[in-house]
Amino acid sequence: MSCCTSAPIVTQTCETLLSKCEVPIIDLAHMGTERCPQKGVVKQVASKLLRALSEKGLALLVNHGIPECKMKAAYRAFDAFCELDEETRTKYERASSSNHGYIKPGPSKYTDEKEARHVFNVTGCDGTFPDEEVPGFRSAVEELTRDFKQLSAMLLTALAVGLEQSPDFLLSKHSHMLGPGNESTLRLLYYPPLGAPAPGLARCGAHCDYGTFTLLAQDCEGGLEIQTPYGERWGRVGHLPGAILVKTGDILANWTNNQLPALKHRVVVPEHCGRGRHSIAFFVHPDANTVIEPLDTKIVKANQEPAPCRLQKKKRTVLTAYHHIQRRLRETYAS
Repeated sequence: MSCCTSAPIVTQTCETLLSKCEVPIIDLAHMGTERCPQKGVVKQVASKLLRALSEKGLALLVNHGIPECKMKAAYRAFDAFCELDEETRTKYERASSSNHGYIKPGPSKYTDEKEARHVFNVTGCDGTFPDEEVPGFRSAVEELTRDFKQLSAMLLTALAVGLEQSPDFLLSKHSHMLGPGNESTLRLLYYPPLGAPAPGLARCGAHCDYGTFTLLAQDCEGGLEIQTPYGERWGRVGHLPGAILVKTGDILANWTNNQLPALKHRVVVPEHCGRGRHSIAFFVHPDANTVIEPLDTKIVKANQEPAPCRLQKKKRTVLTAYHHIQRRLRETYAS
């Protein structure tokens, strides 16, 4: 999947993991398409992706093929929705049975703080959209959703190759992405301007994502922080214009015996927070009936000798993707 532009220049206002070259950058140019991937490029991407996720828990993808104009169109549509009165927005609130819909600012599900953010989840169900109040909302969001689904399919192919499985190993377990029996979700997020950090107020509390992996597009307003996979240090990620962040979720961590650890992250209020913040997250989940059982693949890190034999599978409770997501949703949305 390729864009016609080269990787953009990094612009920073404070020291970040990106400015310190601690975030791997992976170029997806010439990778091909979902149906016709370039095998040689897929292997190169697979190697870089596994190294990035095993060592850092995340990577930035450039030349991924999703135009910035589509992101901005979705941001504008959601801005218009957030400007509607509260009574109108309430008509589109999240349905617990499907996870589709609007979530208003309120208490954090992860900490004792209040989260100042507006959310709109888009799932594979036939949920309602505010096209009457915001013309073009559905078309802007659904087109972007298809692009993220295609990019995810390519990354699933690369991950399978890197994990020494057949190229369609992971794709076959995500075959109903954004359809019935799959919990994959596109999430629009808008964080209103706050002026300055305040006690008891956050943008998003610290947590790990539930699924296989998450793709995240964001504007230049800072605040995203990650906790290093093998330490307790928090670091501000930074912004690379046009890039999409990929980070590991719980299920991929379970599949790989935690060799690709789930990344704990949060969104804090920047020191100089004069503007709102926009982001789009695409949460990739396996089909609900997929059995999540650890693979026996050994991921060799840099400067590490290959193990003489494969990892033995640990004895543990085997869950399906459905059981996993329902447990995590209960933990997150429990009153």
